[in-house]
Parts: sequence; structure tokens; C-alpha cells
Amino acid sequence: MCKLLEKGQAVRALRREKADMREFESVFAKYFSNSDEQQKAELKQNLFWFISDVLDTTTLENALEGVDEIYHCAAIVSFLQKDREQMMNINVNGTANMVNIALQKGAKKFCHVSSIAALGREKSGDKITEKTKWGESKNNSNYAVSKYRSEMEVWRGIEEGLNAVIVNPGVILGAGNWNKGSCKLFKLVWKGMPFYTTGVNGYVDVKDVARAMISLMDNNISGERFILAGENMEMRNYLDMVAGQFNKKKPFIEAGKFLSQIAVVADSFKSVFTGREPSLTKETARSVQNRFYYSSKKINEKINFEFSPINETITEICNHFLNDHK
Repeated sequence: MCKLLEKGQAVRALRREKADMREFESVFAKYFSNSDEQQKAELKQNLFWFISDVLDTTTLENALEGVDEIYHCAAIVSFLQKDREQMMNINVNGTANMVNIALQKGAKKFCHVSSIAALGREKSGDKITEKTKWGESKNNSNYAVSKYRSEMEVWRGIEEGLNAVIVNPGVILGAGNWNKGSCKLFKLVWKGMPFYTTGVNGYVDVKDVARAMISLMDNNISGERFILAGENMEMRNYLDMVAGQFNKKKPFIEAGKFLSQIAVVADSFKSVFTGREPSLTKETARSVQNRFYYSSKKINEKINFEFSPINETITEICNHFLNDHK
């Protein structure tokens, strides 16, 4: 959204009626931190909020009326079993609604934000490209299944004539709400994180995701998917970088499979007494042990796209964190 506003484009953004806008305001302020208040006000003049929901087809039809380009980013990310049904409903049925109405309204182009989780990951150590086929595996979380099925709705729309592209980002890194998502890990390191794992995953700067999406929408590209992973990194190295920026002690205890399983049980037991949702689940414990390597060669070659160095991304996020916690 910020990238589109920066380009001077008019943006119609969807939000639910009771959505908390503080996170948006925080991200907007961070992204345009070098702009004065007048410049920020001028940028917001091109931003039009529309109350809707991906499951409410009536308001969705009104929201997408006259829209040329659609960026579908809405989804639930959860690794809790209790959220499975809601996640499937919003991620899959919500995407189906977006695709159907985009076709109905004659949208010129559609960009769907999928995930590397929607790619085939049968065994640890796999090297994964856009051609890697999906297969049933214990490494597929409920979230992964929901993103795979939602992506299938987009492919179905493409077969029906939808001009669309799909992006599969890795773990998206950016400053925001320090109590959820990838941001939460920065807060945990700040408090003191003694444990690390040797799992490998793909990471990408949130600004790179936005740049890639806009570039793909601006190019004459349709019916293709693109992995967005700036760097494949071991979890230990990632945590070490964050700890170094915070001048905190680096993690020093390896959490292997057995220790991770104990941590899941302990965290679940603790949640019973505290009333909070557990931070660890069997799915997350399994995912941080696996070593998957993602290739972004396709987008590099297709549109000459270059990713930001992840160490610079981490430095920038840590600076935002320190500024927020002064």
C-alpha cells in the first residue's frame, strides 16, 4: 500500500468494520518517517478505506467496482489447531470470492500473495523452485494447506480468463506489531533468547515483496508464480544477527527435536494457567527443525529483480524496535 501511495496511485483499501487501525498507522509512520506531516497528509489523500470482508460478497462486489488492479493479501496465519476451520474459510473461500468478483467486474490484473508454505516440501534438505510439486507431507501445516488451496482458486480463475500473477514470499521481515508474526521474534531476543535451532528457511524484506508485486503487475506477465526469498538462512544465524544489533547475549543452547517437543508440552501446560495462547505448537516445533532452500532465480531472470541484503533488513527493523522501546 505504501509503495503504491508513494507512486502517486489512488488506493482503495479494504478493512473490516471493527479493525484496529493502530497497527496501520504505526507502519505508515515508520515507512514515511522521513516525510513531514504535510507530505504524509497528501499521501493519505489518495488512500480510500472501504469497509468490507472477503467472506461478505455483497460488500466485496461494491468494494471492487471500478478497480483496475487487485492485490489480494488478506489471510489468517496461525499454527493453532483451533484456528484451522476459520483459517480454511477465510484463506480459501475468501480467495475464491475475490477471484470470482474480479472476473465478474473485469479487473485488468490480479496479484495473489501466497506463501512458500504452498510449495511442495516433502523432506528436510529439499531445494525448492516454482516447479516443485505439492505433495501430502507431515511438513505441511494447516496454514500451508490453506495457502495451497487458496492458490488453487487463483489458478482456477486464470483458467477462466483472469489475468493474474502469484507471489510466494518467504518469512516476511518488517517493523510492525512486536507482539505477533515475525516481529515477535525480535521482542523475544530483546528479552533474552537462550535457544536456537539449525533449521533453514527463506527470508525476505517486506519492502521487496511490495516492489516485486508492483513490478509484476506493471509487466506483461500472467499465469505465473514467483518465489520471493532474499536469502536462505539458518535460524541460529538469524537470531545471532538480531542479538548482535540489540547488544544481547546470543542464543547458546541448541533446541533439537527432543528439546523442542518438551518446550511445546511445557508451553501448552503454561497456557492452561495463564489463559494466553501457546507460542509453540507441534507444527512450529517441526518447522524450525527443517532445512528448506528456496530459489528466487526465476524472478531475478524474468524482471531483473534484486533483493535487499537480509542483514540490512534486520538492522533497520532492530533500529525501529529500539526507537519504539526507548
